[in-house]
Amino acid sequence: MIANFFQSLERNGVEHLLISGQAAVLYGAATFSEDIDLWINPTERNRDRFLCTLRDVHARYYKLTPPLSVENLERGHGFHFIFPGGKADEVFLDVMGNPPRAGSFTSSIATAQIIETEWGAIRTIGIKQLIELKKTQRLEDYPVISKLALTWLGRPECKTSADDLLWTLQNIFTLPELTEFFANHAAAVEIAIKFNRDVGEFGRQLAAKDEIESAAERSVGNFFQKRISELQSADRDYWREIIRELKLLRAAGKLTLEGETVSAPF
Repeated sequence: MIANFFQSLERNGVEHLLISGQAAVLYGAATFSEDIDLWINPTERNRDRFLCTLRDVHARYYKLTPPLSVENLERGHGFHFIFPGGKADEVFLDVMGNPPRAGSFTSSIATAQIIETEWGAIRTIGIKQLIELKKTQRLEDYPVISKLALTWLGRPECKTSADDLLWTLQNIFTLPELTEFFANHAAAVEIAIKFNRDVGEFGRQLAAKDEIESAAERSVGNFFQKRISELQSADRDYWREIIRELKLLRAAGKLTLEGETVSAPF
């Protein structure tokens, strides 16, 4: 049924990108994701085409979902659906029209990747935009981000320039991935020192094949924790106004009815 869903998206001409958990799985940075997360171009025509796909797969509204208007899409609200997946399973689908930190749909579609899957060829958000999306309040997202950052260095579109190496360092938040980075890019120690003294010292000790001092590990770990905390705080700030709007819609009785079947726009 999931294959049918993606086929219907193509058949109806829906401008879309696979994002979040399943995208991380396809890039090899995660092993499992329960939901399908989709970014659709927040235009009226595209919204109507997407509603046709939801009708095709007999989708129903699920949990706190506002009306699927272009205004709500552009505001950054999330929309939640469920549809039959076969063998008594159900598929949970989360949709956005303006996800946080990823830029515009137009710019992101330009760097998207077509990835072959068991569901067919799926248009998937690029790694750099995916990493920005994953900078959430969930602590478990940061090891995934770190793996995605290392994956970027092996992509054909990456030139492994000084800027690429710096960007990768800026998006590593775990010691195993930092160790792997320096193991493969020992010459990046100078770049690391300019980025952060503790990260650079960690790299220097690895390059010298010294035993890593516990103080160096602690310093880098503290640096990672501080950066993660700042990103978590920024994500909370981002969602605060959207959650407030959602509560107002619920109080006014303007949320969609959970379990109601999605109908086409005409």
